[in-house]
Amino acid sequence: MYKYILLALVFLSGCTASLWATNYKKESLNGFYVKSDTKELFVTTTKTAYLLGIDAQFGEALELSREVEFIPTFEDFRLDEKNNVVGSVTLTMKEKSPPIELVVKLVALGFEQQPSSNRLLLKRELKGKRYIIEGELPLEKLEKEYTIMVAQPRTFSETAGKVIATPATITIDAVVTVPAVFFAAAVMAAGSP
Repeated sequence: MYKYILLALVFLSGCTASLWATNYKKESLNGFYVKSDTKELFVTTTKTAYLLGIDAQFGEALELSREVEFIPTFEDFRLDEKNNVVGSVTLTMKEKSPPIELVVKLVALGFEQQPSSNRLLLKRELKGKRYIIEGELPLEKLEKEYTIMVAQPRTFSETAGKVIATPATITIDAVVTVPAVFFAAAVMAAGSP
């Protein structure tokens, strides 16, 4: 019986950290539309849409992506309880040695030379709002969908449940970790000359 309890405690160690870990949701970005007149970026996923504020240079770079291949990177996207979203996007030029005319154009748009790979990149912090899509949008879809991870907000009931569960998880972590530390210290002390 003690073996089963010990085994359960080993699996439960680290509960406090995992209990409060950020919840992420995968979103499949499948299209975008640049609204040059209002300096907004409209991004669509399978079930949601994001309306993000952008500067004119980033809008031009995105429009240029229809002709020039960029490698997009999406980082630190977070959604709050009011459907506000923040995150950063980096566009990296795929071609290592583009024509000089293109380099001049990209540098004018704010692209910078990346020292490690010698490629041009443009990074922007974005803010906006998320909307739920009902029906189909008549926008051109991307050839390849991009998966982004968006940190989700906690609901009041989730937070309340975690607050209630935290003392128990801290106790379990202490019951498992403290004896393990003493055991490991004893083994290391016995093994050293």
